[in-house]
Amino acid sequence: MLCILSDSHDPAFNLAAEEYLFRNFTDDVFFLYVNDPAVVVGKHQNALAEINPRFVRENKVQVIRRLSGGGAVYHDRGNLNFSFHQTVPDPAKISFREFNLPMVEVLNHLGVAAEISQRNDIFVQDFKVSGHAEHVFRNRILSHGTLLFNAEKTALSQALKNPSFHGFQGKAIQSVRSKVANIVDFLKEPLSMNDFVSMILQHLIHRAPQNTKYALTQSDLANIEQLTIQKYATWEWNFAYSPLYRFESKTVDHSLQVSLVVEKGLMTSIEIAGEILPAAHKKAVQQKLLNSPHEYHSIDHNLSELGMKGSRFAKVFLELLF
Repeated sequence: MLCILSDSHDPAFNLAAEEYLFRNFTDDVFFLYVNDPAVVVGKHQNALAEINPRFVRENKVQVIRRLSGGGAVYHDRGNLNFSFHQTVPDPAKISFREFNLPMVEVLNHLGVAAEISQRNDIFVQDFKVSGHAEHVFRNRILSHGTLLFNAEKTALSQALKNPSFHGFQGKAIQSVRSKVANIVDFLKEPLSMNDFVSMILQHLIHRAPQNTKYALTQSDLANIEQLTIQKYATWEWNFAYSPLYRFESKTVDHSLQVSLVVEKGLMTSIEIAGEILPAAHKKAVQQKLLNSPHEYHSIDHNLSELGMKGSRFAKVFLELLF
């Protein structure tokens, strides 16, 4: 197995690297990386429904869609991410639980009583410290997860949307929230992230004689960068790939009500009601926004072109949508 540690903290690059390793390598691979702040959503999720748009926008938290399914997770420099890539005779006979065992072995060695749940997540004293997701294509399998080592839990909770928010309706997979904790909270002795990364990497290398370190070549890096630009850094993949959804929201006093149907990221139906927008302007707004992206800056720009930037309607409208 090739053991790879990413030198990059760019979430889009590292998610692109996972896909590149999955689709282009035939060797078994173990890949480790640490990202800058990001919300990583599952392949079949509605990205906007999983995030707190205002917090994400104001704090420059990237939103990236991954190759696998499952729920949304928060990444930052205190979160370690790992993935296993294998080519197998029969994926149906693979136990994804096995991929989390090395992580549990390291944690147990550190005196942390970690256990794997039925959903293949890792828990310590009823707190989730690692989430898991997988992707299978033909005989190639990808199993990846997070390790909450010393993540900023306040940012984690603020970046992810409260699951009680019901403005979105559709067939997208919704995240299941769990009580989370950082691994450092259970350590008997202080440990840095760098040392934790080294321990895991060394454990995997020594676990089997055929495991060895591998450095991404210039060709690897160039191909990953190309995939980053063409896919993982794009609005089309990260947001527009979301399944068709309906969005409804209204002010407490019902002075503005909005209903959208969004397909491939574009607002294919827009209904606006309420006294805050004069009837004479409603048709112009609806026509301007029809078939445009359900995206903050795009809508703000379109309202500006209608001469509404800074108006009470524009402010309330954007707050309702985001």
